[in-house]
Amino acid sequence: MSLSTDTTDTDQRWNLNRLYLSPEDPRIDEDLRRARRQAVSLRSFFLGKVADLSPIAVRKVMDSLDDLGGTLNRLFSYTYLLFSSDTQEDINKDLYARIQREVPEIRNETVFFELEIQRMAEDRFQELLKSPVMLDYVDHLSRIRRVSSHALDEFAERIISMKDAVGEKAWIQLFFETTADFRIRLGLEGQPEELTLSAAYALRESPDRDLRKLAFDATLEAHAVNQRPLTFVFNALFENYRHMMSLRKYDHPFAPLLVEENLGPEVIETLMDTVEAGYHLVHRYYRAKAGVLGLPDFASYDIRAQYPAGSSFIPWEEGRDIVVDSVTDFSPRLGTVARGFFDEGYVDAFSRPGKRAGAYCLSSGPTFHPYIFLNYNYTLKDVIVMAHEMGHGVHNVIGGRYQTLTNADRVTMFMETPSIFTETLTFNRLLALEVNPETRQTLLGSQIEASILKIFKSVAVTRFQLRAYERRREGVLPALEFCRIWSEVQAEMYGDAVELGPWDQWEWLSFHHTLNLPFYDYAYTFGQLLVYALMRRYQEEGEAFEPKYFDLIASGTSITIAPLLAKVGVDLNDPTFWQQGLDYLEQMILEFEATIY
Repeated sequence: MSLSTDTTDTDQRWNLNRLYLSPEDPRIDEDLRRARRQAVSLRSFFLGKVADLSPIAVRKVMDSLDDLGGTLNRLFSYTYLLFSSDTQEDINKDLYARIQREVPEIRNETVFFELEIQRMAEDRFQELLKSPVMLDYVDHLSRIRRVSSHALDEFAERIISMKDAVGEKAWIQLFFETTADFRIRLGLEGQPEELTLSAAYALRESPDRDLRKLAFDATLEAHAVNQRPLTFVFNALFENYRHMMSLRKYDHPFAPLLVEENLGPEVIETLMDTVEAGYHLVHRYYRAKAGVLGLPDFASYDIRAQYPAGSSFIPWEEGRDIVVDSVTDFSPRLGTVARGFFDEGYVDAFSRPGKRAGAYCLSSGPTFHPYIFLNYNYTLKDVIVMAHEMGHGVHNVIGGRYQTLTNADRVTMFMETPSIFTETLTFNRLLALEVNPETRQTLLGSQIEASILKIFKSVAVTRFQLRAYERRREGVLPALEFCRIWSEVQAEMYGDAVELGPWDQWEWLSFHHTLNLPFYDYAYTFGQLLVYALMRRYQEEGEAFEPKYFDLIASGTSITIAPLLAKVGVDLNDPTFWQQGLDYLEQMILEFEATIY
């Protein structure tokens, strides 16, 4: 299937005019003023009265809060998208900083609502839950209630929100501005004089071992050279998280992410223990890869090396079509959603100076269509990354259609499942169509490596964060102490199958998403292992599985994770659940090994 547009590499940028026409659009100021008036009005009418409101009145307040949230969501999203696409433009930076300051101030006016729900008498709260008009919000209200023991008074919550604008969020902005300005110089004939960080990362997959080592070392060296400000950011954010844990009386770093889902940290600890017991699969695979590449000294800069059939250049249009066709093969109605991202200008595809590294999908609920941010460099990995973000995008669109803004957000532990599911659909389609043995080997290797990254590397990153977090209690961590902890978890994961070099110890500085979402990486592990379970059901049920999957991604946060997954027969309390996912991966490794011998 080919798409209806004839998009070229130079014009596959997103169209932000649907949000605002420019950073100087007067509607930005108008929306800020309107949102502020609306928030102040809600506060003046309902402060101190929520417990006495009828269910119909509570529903009206929540609908008004959704409307306000939509406006603030649009303001924040526009400035974040603008800043991501060009972090060096002063007008973008200034507007982003302004919105980071003013939006929390406006939200502060409505903090009282959740606090009063949390303090509401139990009999009154149960009466509210039983009202038919609150049916859409039962689970949301229950989530609010569950975190009541961790909430502070309104004055404290307002201070925290204002502080974050010039604290946590400002440090994160500094990190992204600093790393987006990195220029990598390789000094090689035939290579550009300067490369963006994203372009240099792509060279780490080169079939030329000398080139990928040079690119690997150069990207990590760029972080190491800037260790002083970047390490300061990590220290500041770890300490901020520790203070928030103490103020809110959480007893485990995972707890803030799990309490709303009515789960305890033991669920994630069991997951991590099971995965760490499976590190032998990592060793086994990389030894097999070393054999294929003929490398007796397999090193960290060889981890992402392409296989002999994996160096093909994948044009943008071809990569785009692969992703859309894979989604469409599974579900024509979801395929239509995926196609719309490209046809209607919701994708920014290519790396350029000033554009931050990485990829993401910015969610929006029902407020507006989500946007996808990429740095496409024409490799198989880039196609898989595109599929990953498209999974998020389709999930967001469907959730926005069937849920209110409050309920359209995604369950934390389910966040990565639709993205990884779409990746796996793309991989399975490519493998099913491929007959060349070498290419099949490359496809299997790329999928196993993606699984290792999500299952094992994510657990290693989480273990690094846990150990660094505990060490931070004793005082500021020097950069080399972070390096020591990172080297420790790397050695545990790779064993003697991968030789680590002097620059490897600085890799922790490149995991920027740990700043935005501390202790979140387990969601990738959870998502990958869950996807393998869902894939087994899809293979068994065929087309009958599609409506079940559609129901999953349409549910938003209208239901907590355990009953949500029970719909497709997954029991989180089953101790064999995680091991089944690892068994699925082991079968893939067996199939890969069969291509060698």
